[in-house]
Amino acid sequence: MAVFFTTKKQASVLVSLMVLASLAVVADANAFLRRPASQNDTASLSADSERALLVELEGALGGTHRHATEKRLKRIENMLRPMFGSMTKNENGKLDSAAAGYMLHRVFVQRHGWFIRALEPAGNSHGAWSSSSPTSVLEGRVGDHVQDLFERRLGGHGLGLHELAVLASSLEHLVHIEALDRLKVAYRGAKYSLEDTLSQDEAINVMDMYMSIYIAGFMHNNLTTMTTSTAQQLHSNIEKLYPNWPDTQKFLREVYSSVTPKRDYLYFNEVENVIEEIGERFGKYQDIECRQFKDWLVAVEDPSVGGAGRVRIADFYGQALNHGRWQFSESIDYLRKLGALDESDASNPRVIIPNYISSPSNCVASSSYYSVCCIDECESVLGRLEEIISAPEASPSTITSLISVIPSATVPADRTLAPWLRQRLDEIATHHGGKVPLHGRLFAQWLHYAYPRECSFPHIPGTVDPKRPEDMRAASGAEVDLSADETEMHRVVAAAPARKSRLPGAESHASEESAMWSMHEELVVRRPQDQTQKPVWRNFFMSVAMVGALLAFVGSSFTSLRPALKTIEKGSSEKYYV
Repeated sequence: MAVFFTTKKQASVLVSLMVLASLAVVADANAFLRRPASQNDTASLSADSERALLVELEGALGGTHRHATEKRLKRIENMLRPMFGSMTKNENGKLDSAAAGYMLHRVFVQRHGWFIRALEPAGNSHGAWSSSSPTSVLEGRVGDHVQDLFERRLGGHGLGLHELAVLASSLEHLVHIEALDRLKVAYRGAKYSLEDTLSQDEAINVMDMYMSIYIAGFMHNNLTTMTTSTAQQLHSNIEKLYPNWPDTQKFLREVYSSVTPKRDYLYFNEVENVIEEIGERFGKYQDIECRQFKDWLVAVEDPSVGGAGRVRIADFYGQALNHGRWQFSESIDYLRKLGALDESDASNPRVIIPNYISSPSNCVASSSYYSVCCIDECESVLGRLEEIISAPEASPSTITSLISVIPSATVPADRTLAPWLRQRLDEIATHHGGKVPLHGRLFAQWLHYAYPRECSFPHIPGTVDPKRPEDMRAASGAEVDLSADETEMHRVVAAAPARKSRLPGAESHASEESAMWSMHEELVVRRPQDQTQKPVWRNFFMSVAMVGALLAFVGSSFTSLRPALKTIEKGSSEKYYV
């Protein structure tokens, strides 16, 4: 309906009313469009609140806990910060249980190569984080009241950055307490008392005993029941159990030289300092062997289409048979359970390099809390993306522009992404309405194909069951041989088809390059649709109702002003149209 005003004063009166109405509508529209104020919160505890939490923990675990926690806190917090900035938060701007557990798992893998048993999701599934609680790492290790400190915060408002860092450093302190118990067993096994002053040779002997118990701990992981004779037996057999023992001894002596005072005797607390530093460094030291395994496998990588990051099973066993690398001897069935086998071509099964390297079969050193496994090389890629994007999702164009300049050990920093990789990323964005969530199965799958030698392929949940050899044996209740014997290896090698190579210049398609691709999605954090939608629609209908009320008010005001406007109209014949 056209509205016209006959005078300037009429226009002025009604325009004023409409401005007031528009301001009210804009204000409500802003409320409709913006995030809740709490979403903009930094989600960090205040200094007073952080101190209060540490004081509570000190009362529960003792003063040494607080001192040790504060030492580690800043380093852990700095590692968590980029990850925290990119995670999906709850309505309080903090992390729910799934996000907190996921972040804890990743920070321990990055810091030490520790795979915390209580934090590992079933079947390595992204969606399984929602069924676990990060506070379970404390269960049975501390009093219920200590675990309740975190559970109350997690269940109430979620965990902020500082709170999560305190939880992580608390767990590291508990790990140190366990290491101290192991050191006491090593002293007994070496026939020393804790009050003895040790010479350098004696201290190194204790360290060797300690490390033997640590590495072979899967054979007897209950330190409270470990006898002196058991400790001595593990130490005497360590070189047979762990061929890399001579290099490990060199590592121990390097740490010893860098930590101990420059004198020829040591007290117990000084040996304890060495052991703590060994715990800090051993994951990165052990990862050197992982990188060697990877180099051996990349050297015999399948050269055919879709072979990037894959080794034919025949070439995998060939490393053992022809080069004495008996580490590569897992049976096909065990490789399948580990999720390290690509059987998209049944006639030519291939080992997926990053899945194999990060599998439990390559973990060493056992604790009641964790195993030391290969450090995930994909973390450096995902971590860089999180640092730059600082959001849970991004557009395909943003991701491709960043991925093109983020290098890995085998991928250059200045590459041009293949068209089929862009196509797959667009498929993920379409699946999610235009943007790509960074913490889900589909993007992890895409990263695998973008960095096929560093990022593991995420299998569909329920299709794999990765377990450590000792866990497999414990589950079966009997001795299980998880290795292929030489006869089986020779049979596989003899039956393998001839190697194929990619034709120079030949164009490949997404279906050929990514034969295992599936559109099954699982997000680490997925808030229920009804919880996120209801407030939005409620605000929308309130906005519509307000607009209607304002229009009714304008209409009634115009009616009441009509006599005055008629009077004014007699004094002027000017017309102004809106």
